[in-house]
Amino acid sequence: MMLAIVDDDEDVRRALGRLLGSMGNKIALFESAEDFEAAAVLVDCVVADVRLPGMSGLELSDRLRKRRPPTPVVLITGDGDRLTHELARAVDAPLVTKPFDCADLAAAIRQAISKMDSLRERYAR
Repeated sequence: MMLAIVDDDEDVRRALGRLLGSMGNKIALFESAEDFEAAAVLVDCVVADVRLPGMSGLELSDRLRKRRPPTPVVLITGDGDRLTHELARAVDAPLVTKPFDCADLAAAIRQAISKMDSLRERYAR
């Protein structure tokens, strides 16, 4: 599986890349949502921080959901407040609160991909 990690914190970006790479995934790392979009890389899922400089992870998620075909996104945050959870639901993306374990993140990625596969099937009809 090809995954993109979008996080402005280099340590978090690298750690997530190592973690998800150790699970057999191919990884592309991006410092911002704009860098990800400029790369025009095809991925199975994007893992993006909610709070990014410039375009937020929420905005990126909304944009990727509206693409045809849509791209799954998992949002990560250190702020697990109610508003952040509501905003993540509004863009229909799983939200994982830091610190998290690899099982929670892997489950959120599977959930996001499964949800988008259902949407893709609908659009294919």
